[in-house]
Amino acid sequence: MKAIDGYDKLRGGYYTPADIADFITRWAVRNPDDSILEPSCGDGSFLAAVQKRNQALECSGRGCVIGIELDSAEAAKAEKYGYPIVNGDFFTFYRDSIEGARTFDAIVGNPPFIRYQSFDERYRSVAFDLMKRHGFHPNRLTNIWLPFLLLSCEALSEQGRIGMVIPAELFQVDYAAEARNYLSSHFEQLTIITFKRLVFEDIQQEVVLLLGEKASERKGIRVVELDGLDELVQNGLSCLERAETKQLDHGSDKWVKYNLSNKELAILRRLNADPRISEATDLYEVNVGLVSGENDFFLLDWETVLDWGLQEEVRPIISRAEQVKGVTLSREEYLRIRDMGKRVSIFMPQDVPVEKLSENARKYIAWGESRGFDKNYKCRIRKRWYIVPNTWTADAFLIRQANLYPKMILNPTGVLVTDTLHKVRFREGVNGVTVASAFLNIYTLALSETLGRSYGGGVLTFEPGEMRRMRIPMRGADRLDLNRIDQFQREGRYEDILAYTDRILLHDGLGLSDHEIALLHSIWNKMRDRRLLRKQSV
Repeated sequence: MKAIDGYDKLRGGYYTPADIADFITRWAVRNPDDSILEPSCGDGSFLAAVQKRNQALECSGRGCVIGIELDSAEAAKAEKYGYPIVNGDFFTFYRDSIEGARTFDAIVGNPPFIRYQSFDERYRSVAFDLMKRHGFHPNRLTNIWLPFLLLSCEALSEQGRIGMVIPAELFQVDYAAEARNYLSSHFEQLTIITFKRLVFEDIQQEVVLLLGEKASERKGIRVVELDGLDELVQNGLSCLERAETKQLDHGSDKWVKYNLSNKELAILRRLNADPRISEATDLYEVNVGLVSGENDFFLLDWETVLDWGLQEEVRPIISRAEQVKGVTLSREEYLRIRDMGKRVSIFMPQDVPVEKLSENARKYIAWGESRGFDKNYKCRIRKRWYIVPNTWTADAFLIRQANLYPKMILNPTGVLVTDTLHKVRFREGVNGVTVASAFLNIYTLALSETLGRSYGGGVLTFEPGEMRRMRIPMRGADRLDLNRIDQFQREGRYEDILAYTDRILLHDGLGLSDHEIALLHSIWNKMRDRRLLRKQSV
C-alpha cells in the first residue's frame, strides 16, 4: 500500500494495490445491474476495478455506481473512470442521502485509518451520532475505519455484499468488539483473508480483506490465510474454497480464534466451559504497574543512587520483564540484577513538601526540574510531581508483552513493578505458589493466544482485562514443584515444563487424553508461530 504523499497522515489515505481492488470487486459485483458504492474512493483504485468488472459482465448501464471522496484533488482524479463522484465526507452524505432512502447491492473500498485524536471533529460528530443512532457506543479509542465499515453495512440491500480492506485490529482490539458482534449477526457468511506477510508498501499496518454476504447458502465464517499478495493473484477467487466454514459465535470475542480448525475450536469451547477449570478472577486481582511519568528521572541504577546519596529515598523495582528469568523473584536475584547495573531502583521519597525532604533528595528533585521533567503530563497533574502514586504491593507479576508465552512471576520480597508488567494480588485463601506453578500449562497458553493481541511485531500483548479472562486448571496444582518449574524456565526448557504440568493438571486432573493434549499443543504452536512470523516479515 503506497502512501499518498502530503496528506496520508491527515486523511488516513493510502493507495490500494490494483490486484486487491480487482479481487474484492470480482467477488462483490456479480450482476450487470448491481448498484455499487465506494465510500472512500481516493483516486479511484476500486472504481478502476469496478469499471473492469462491469466490462466483463457486459454491464447494460442499469446499475448505479457512486464514489465518495473528501479530498478534492483525489476526487478529481477519480472522475476519469466515468462514475459520479461526491466530493464530501461519507458520513454527511450517508446521513443526508443514504439513511432510509437507498441501499446498494455491493459496497467496496479501503476506509481511511485515522485515530480519534486526528479525526476532524466536524466529521467525527456526524459519524458518532450515526453510530449511536444504530446502537453502537463509540469512544476515544474508535478509529475512523470502524464507522465507515458499520455504516456501509447498514447501507446494503437485503442480498447485499461488502468487500473491504480492514485493519487486522478488527480481529482483536476491544474497541471493535461491538463490530464483531454486529457483523456476526448481520451477515450469514463472513470470509476473512489474512496474509502471513505484510502486503502493503511503506506502512506496518497489518490488514485483512473482509467479505460479507447478507444472504448465503453457506452459513458461518471462514478464514483464508495466504502467504502474500502473489498467492492471492495466483489463486484468485478459488482460494476461498480452501478454508473450513466455522460456526459464528454471536458475541464480542476476538476473531483470531477462527484461524483454528473446527476440531481445534471444539476442544477450546469445551474446556472454556468446563467448570473444573478456575477463572482467573477467582484466583487473583490484576492491575497495571507503576506509571512513573518519566523513567529517566525516577528509575535509577545503583551507581546513580550512590552518586546522589539516595539510598534512603529509593525502593526496589522491576522495570522490564526480561530482567526476571524464572517464575519467582528472590531477594538474592534482585540484588544480582541491581549489581549488573540495571535500573531497578525507583526514586520514592516521603510524600511531604520538598523542603522537608533530605538535602540529597531536594538536590535530585531540583536537577529533575532543571530538565523539565516536572512539566511532563503525568508529573504535572500530581499534587507533588516527584511522588509516583502507588497502591497495593504485588504478590506476583504477569507478563504484559510476551514473546513465546506469558508467565506469572511470584514476588515474595514485595518488589515494586512498572507498567511493563501487570501486578497481581491473590484472593484470600488462594495459594499463590500453586497458581504460578499451574499457570504454565498448554491449555492456558493456547487460550492466551485467543485473548491477547498481536500486531506487526509479533509480540503478544495483554491488558489487565484480558488477563482477568484467563483460565487455569488447578486440580492437582498442589502436586506441582515450583522450584522444578522455575529451574526449567531459567534454562529455557519450556517443553519440559509443559510435559510436567500437562501430565498432572490436564491428564490426571481433567482426564484429557494424550490426543487431546496434543491437539492443544497444535493450537498453541499454530497461533504462536503465526504471530511470530509477522515479526520476521516486518
